[in-house]
Amino acid sequence: MECLYCHQPLGNSSYCPSCGRDVTLYKRVVRTSNVYYNIGLEKARVRDLSGAAVYLQKSLDLYKKNTDARNLLGLIYYEMGETVDALTEWVISKNLQPEGNLASEYLRKLQSKQSRLSQMNQTLKKFNQALYYARHDSEDLALLQAKKVISMNPRFVKAYQLLGLLYLKKEEYAKAEKTLKAVLAIDVNNTAALAYLDELKEIVKNRKAAAKEKNKRQARKIQEKNLFEDTVRDESIVPTYREGTGSWATVLLLAVGLIVGVLFTYFLLLPVRERELNAGFNEQVLSYNEKISQRDTSITDLEGQIETLNEEKASLQNELAAYTGDGGIINEYNKLLNVLTLRGNGDYIGAMDAFTSIDASIVTNETFQSVYNSLSTEFNDSGVQNLYTRGVEAYNNRDWETARTYFTRILELQPDYAEVIFYMGVCYQNLGDWATAVSYYNQLIDNPAYAGTQWGTAALNQRGY
Repeated sequence: MECLYCHQPLGNSSYCPSCGRDVTLYKRVVRTSNVYYNIGLEKARVRDLSGAAVYLQKSLDLYKKNTDARNLLGLIYYEMGETVDALTEWVISKNLQPEGNLASEYLRKLQSKQSRLSQMNQTLKKFNQALYYARHDSEDLALLQAKKVISMNPRFVKAYQLLGLLYLKKEEYAKAEKTLKAVLAIDVNNTAALAYLDELKEIVKNRKAAAKEKNKRQARKIQEKNLFEDTVRDESIVPTYREGTGSWATVLLLAVGLIVGVLFTYFLLLPVRERELNAGFNEQVLSYNEKISQRDTSITDLEGQIETLNEEKASLQNELAAYTGDGGIINEYNKLLNVLTLRGNGDYIGAMDAFTSIDASIVTNETFQSVYNSLSTEFNDSGVQNLYTRGVEAYNNRDWETARTYFTRILELQPDYAEVIFYMGVCYQNLGDWATAVSYYNQLIDNPAYAGTQWGTAALNQRGY
């Protein structure tokens, strides 16, 4: 433990041995933070993850530099599928304690698996899409999206909670119970899952009571019906015959029977048929809705794939541009090859000019850097000497034009090179340009710095007056 004020190690005393400040309260706060950390650790061991997170957060509220608590909180977030929160805690922990910190190992393992990070990113996007569907009354799409999230990250607690709520709303209680119990398998005391399960039990209890009451009513109706039939059966109906009943009575009875049949058909058979047709129509509508939902989901997936492919395409195009563009790596290789070609063909000055256009900072290849550094040494550190050697060689061979070219470049780099100034005058004199030759001789003759020197005297003799 280090001092809050001077950041020096503390002893057992209530005062800092370095700055002498009272650290009693500070030590008490740190000890309390460690107590909360120990409680969180015990809860994490029995998989009470949400409870452990509460105590670990309290520990960090008291002492933010408790890296053990922060690392454990990151592990709990990671276990519950909250990857972003886990990374946040580990990054903070690493910044607080750069050396000997387990957070560095956790981050290294995650960063070494780029595909895993990409999958986590896609999981979060799909979960957010599922939430969007659920909030905009598209339960079927939200259900499909939540299932995909769980298939990609089987420990994502929030995705299980959302799926359980969707099953509750669709009255698929068995699936809802199974999903919520999956949450408790990850986090045994997850308060949200426990609350949903209590609500589910209450719904099931009420449905059972309603079903029981309905069964009682049906049983009562059946009993009353049977009693009525028994009563009618027991009564004796004695037919009577009267004089005068003939064909009119028969016609009347047939008419009454026909009317009763029509009324029976209209009030009993037609409603049954209508209900059957409506049920079939509803089934077709549900089937079409399901197909539309599947199609919309497929479209969403395809749009996501297209977006991913476009991003990959843009990334590859950027990488390709980095190689083939005007400022790309391949262009720098071509420039270096051109320098080597000019140098090999004897155009040393052209090679020097071309070399200045190379941007070696964008190429990391070791061979390229080695050749570039070698040429840089030759053209920059030893450039004047190499030009002088080539110029003197041409001068001795009486190749005045070539010698003049090399000497001109030397004077651009080192204008006060007396020997080269003299050689330039000789070159122009032999090329028939006496006025320019004199101008170079005068630079040595008229400059007091060269008066009486070897090259000042040589220029005076060469000029002749």
